[in-house]
Amino acid sequence: MKNKTVSSIGEFGLIEIIKHKFAKLNYNKNVVAGIGDDCFCFKAGKNTICITKDMLIESVHFKKDWITAKDLGQKAIEVNVSDIAAMGNVAPAYAFIGLGIPADTPKKFITDLANGFKAACNKYKMTVAGGDTVKADKITISVTVVGLTKNKIVKRSEAKQGDLIGVTNTFGDAGAGIALLYKHGIKYKYSQEERSLIAKQNTPNARLNEAHKIAKYLTSLTDASDGLYISIGLLTKNSNIGADIYTDRVPLSEDIKKVFREANRCLNFALFGGEDYELVFTVPKSKAKIVQKLVPQVTYIGEINSSKKVRYFHNGKEQKIKYLGFKHF
Repeated sequence: MKNKTVSSIGEFGLIEIIKHKFAKLNYNKNVVAGIGDDCFCFKAGKNTICITKDMLIESVHFKKDWITAKDLGQKAIEVNVSDIAAMGNVAPAYAFIGLGIPADTPKKFITDLANGFKAACNKYKMTVAGGDTVKADKITISVTVVGLTKNKIVKRSEAKQGDLIGVTNTFGDAGAGIALLYKHGIKYKYSQEERSLIAKQNTPNARLNEAHKIAKYLTSLTDASDGLYISIGLLTKNSNIGADIYTDRVPLSEDIKKVFREANRCLNFALFGGEDYELVFTVPKSKAKIVQKLVPQVTYIGEINSSKKVRYFHNGKEQKIKYLGFKHF
């Protein structure tokens, strides 16, 4: 037991160690959401400030041959804005960009990367407020985004028994896209549907507008950066409740169904693929129709209960689901 490694405890075990060490330090009365949510949020006068950080590491999150530098820059911003969206009606305002760059990196790559940062920041009317650059063995992009709001924050931890579990759009495309790249590389002659799956991986879009429209009706909220399975687990664990999930209701795109065809494989991409950056939330049944009217691309896939465990059903029959997704360690 004394010789455990990070590999043996995994990413979330690592986070739990850090969270536990600092949990007792959350004594500041202005803290609204601490370690363990999509953002750290605190009160500052009439505003609530939300801060998030994400990293993209070459050979871990991307390969240079598989994504353009501009798309990479845009993605680095979008994935952080997705965390801002996961707190509800919050406006991303400032970005801090840290870069670790090999010395032999072409100048054009940096120019294109910066153009990607600029395009995404312009999209959200964000200001690049600073950052840092260092020499590194592999390209490392670390982005911190600061968001502002006067609205109530929607945390992961306030789902209630009887709430419906909703999601935006479809799941699995991004995971399917990276699977195609691992299988064929970038020079393969892909079909239109296959290119669409790859585009979902390389050029994600944060669901900020959707979050702004429905936030006031929700009881809990997160984004599906690590896959639907992980997201549901986070909402139930943080809220200390359970859930029944109906896998036959999980929304899949026509692209993924046409490319991969086999229903179980498509579902595995949806549950475990990650990087879809869709919203996963809970809402009282009385507000469910309002939310779906505001965002027609919402699908309800389950219901919260008091069991403190997550059960999966397909056509009414309970299924045993084992995690098959990516692990950092």
